[in-house]
Amino acid sequence: MVKRRTPLAIAAQDRPEPTPEQIEAFASGVDGAKKPPVTEPIATIDPRAKRDFKGIRVPFNEYEYNMLEKLASKTGRSKLNAIRYAITKLANDEPEQN
Repeated sequence: MVKRRTPLAIAAQDRPEPTPEQIEAFASGVDGAKKPPVTEPIATIDPRAKRDFKGIRVPFNEYEYNMLEKLASKTGRSKLNAIRYAITKLANDEPEQN
């Protein structure tokens, strides 16, 4: 059976006009006035949490990959763990800049 459709001009006539309160509520919701931004300090994030938050693909050239393999075998870590270790070490060694 064919579905009967109403033209948009006719459908728009049936809709009631929003009140000024509804318009203000919508606008403040868009601006984020209702919900304060969620900012969680890094100190409360578990460093040993399950690793399913984000994933990235990092392309290496041959030289960088060989360096990574040497570092991993030298430290007895997997390549991925060596990358994580280097990130953590550099993040802790660098002074914070504001």
